[in-house]
Amino acid sequence: MHVVKARAACTVLTQRCAGLRWILRATSLGCPSRSKQFTVRFVTTSRPDIEILHACTTSRWLCNDDLQRNMRYAPFNADALEQIVCRSVSAQRCVSWEKIGEGSYNKVFRLLCDNGAEVAVRIPSPIVGNVERTTASEVATMSFIRDRWLSEKPGFMPIPPKVLAWDATYRNPVGTPFIVVEYVHGVTLQSRWAKIKGDVVAAAMDDIRALESPLLHLPFAMHGALYFADDVPHHASTCERPLFLGNGEGNVAPADEVSLQLSKKYVIGPTVDRGWWRGIYGHVDANRGPWPDMQSMIESAARLQLTALDTAADLSAPCLKSQPSDEPLLRVLLEACIRVAPFMVPTDPAVTQPVLNHPDLSLNNLITSPEGPAHIRHAIDWQGTTVAPFAMQCVLPHALVYTGGLIRLDDVLVPWPDNFDEMTPAEQTVIEYHHRLASRHKKYVYETLIVDEFRYDVWRLPHYEALANLVMYITRCIADGPGDLHGCLIDLQRNWDKVSDAPCPLNFNQEEIASAMAQREDRREYRCHVENLYTELRCRDDGSVEPERYEIAKALMERRRAVWDEAAMKGPFPFYEGAHSYHLT
Repeated sequence: MHVVKARAACTVLTQRCAGLRWILRATSLGCPSRSKQFTVRFVTTSRPDIEILHACTTSRWLCNDDLQRNMRYAPFNADALEQIVCRSVSAQRCVSWEKIGEGSYNKVFRLLCDNGAEVAVRIPSPIVGNVERTTASEVATMSFIRDRWLSEKPGFMPIPPKVLAWDATYRNPVGTPFIVVEYVHGVTLQSRWAKIKGDVVAAAMDDIRALESPLLHLPFAMHGALYFADDVPHHASTCERPLFLGNGEGNVAPADEVSLQLSKKYVIGPTVDRGWWRGIYGHVDANRGPWPDMQSMIESAARLQLTALDTAADLSAPCLKSQPSDEPLLRVLLEACIRVAPFMVPTDPAVTQPVLNHPDLSLNNLITSPEGPAHIRHAIDWQGTTVAPFAMQCVLPHALVYTGGLIRLDDVLVPWPDNFDEMTPAEQTVIEYHHRLASRHKKYVYETLIVDEFRYDVWRLPHYEALANLVMYITRCIADGPGDLHGCLIDLQRNWDKVSDAPCPLNFNQEEIASAMAQREDRREYRCHVENLYTELRCRDDGSVEPERYEIAKALMERRRAVWDEAAMKGPFPFYEGAHSYHLT
C-alpha cells in the first residue's frame, strides 16, 4: 500500500509539471482520432482521487495480493485525458468521472462532458503483456467490423462501439495507451441472465449468433491479428498476400468495392494473443506471425516455449505450476508438437482457414436493454482478438457454456434429476435454474446443426479438442504444468487412425499413458475441491474478493487451511504466497 501511495504522489507531481502542449500522431481519413495539436487547460471536475484512478480498487487477492495489485497499477495523466475526451466530442470540459469497470486487464471510466456527451475510457494494465501492440490491434479490429458490417448489419449484428480517440503508445500526453469510445447505454446480459426466460432469452441467443456467423465465415489470407496498415511495418509476410482469402477462383481475393477499400486500410500482423507476449515470453525471440497456415502457428508456439526454456524461464520461480523436474517432459512434449503439426491439420482447408471471432463472448461483454427482449446492442472488450484457424475460433460462446455440473449434457434432451420430486422447494429452485442454463447450452448446439452444419461438423471431428486447444496448451505448458498438453497429445495418439493416414509421430507407451490418465483424474478431482473452496470463500476463480470482504475471507481461508488434507484433496491448499496464478504467469 505504501508503494502504491508513493507512486500516486509522484504521478501527481509529474502531471502538474508536464508541458502544456503536444502533438498526437497523424491519422488518415476515416480512422478514429489520433491527431491535432492543442493546449492543455487544467480544469476542476468531480474526478476520483488518484488511487482510484490508477490502482486496482475493486479486488484483493487471498494470496500474491501485492504482486497482483502492482501488476494492475496503471498511472496516467488525467488532465491530458480530459482534454482528449473533450476534443473527441466537441466539449469544453469534463464534469464528472466514474469508474464503471475493473477487470483482470483494464480499468474503464465513464466521463460526462458539459455538452451532455458521455464516453467510456479504457486504460490497460501492464499485466496485458504487449500493451501497445494489443491496443493498436483492438482499435483496428473494432474499426474493421464497423467498416465491414455497419451499413448492412446482417440480422441484428451487435457491433462494437465507435472509437472516438486512442493512442497505442506510452509516448503520448496521457502517459499510457488508452481507448475512448462512445458510452454504451444499457446493462450487461449477466445482470439479466438468471431471471429471463423464453423469447426474452431467445433474442439474446439469436443476436450472439448474428455476431458470430459473419465473423466466422469471412476468411482472411493469414493468421495473426488485424492492424491499420500504417501501424505494421511493411515486410514480405504482409505484402505478398492479400487481406482476404481467395473466393475459390484460383487465389483471387474478393474484388468488391468494400473489400478493396478494407484491403487498403487493414493488414494482418503478429498475433496479440496474450499467451505469446505475457511476462517473460514478451522478451523471447520468436515467430509470432503472421502465419500462412495452422502448421506454422503450432510449430512457432512450440519453438517459443523451447526458446523460453533455454533463455528465460526459471522453473523454480513462484507462481508457476511446472517444477525443475518437469523440464525433460516439457521438452519431449514440445518436440512432439513440432513433429505432429504437419499431419494433424485436416485436408479440408475450411477447417483451419483464418477467421475472426470475439475473444471472450461472456455475459459481461454483451450489452442489452434493461427490460424487454434481451437483444444485444453492442459487444464490448475486443482486446486480444486474433485471426486464427476456424477450428480454434468456432468454440461455443462462453456466455452459453453450461459448467454447473448438476445437469447432464450427454443426453439428446436435457434431463431432470430422477429424485427431483423428492427435493425440497429450495433445492428444486436451484435445479430449475441449472436446467435453464443447460437447456440454453443445448439449444445453441442443436440450432447450430440447423443453421451452420459445417461448424457443427467441425465440433464432431475426432481430434477437435486438439485443433481447438493445442496452441493454448503449448503456450501455457510452462506456466500451468505439462499435464494438459500431455493429455491432449495422448488423446491425439489414441485417435490417430481417424485423424491421418500417415504413421503416427507420437509414441507414448502404455505405462506412460496410464500414469498420465491417472494424473488427469487427480487434477480433475483437485479442481472440484478447489472450486468448492472458492464457493465457500465467495472468491472469484483467480482468488480475488471484494475489498470489504477481504479480512473475513482471509480468516475463513485460514480455518480451511488448517483442515485441508493434501492426500484426500489430491493437491496442496491453493492459497499461499507464490501459489500458481494464471494471470501472473
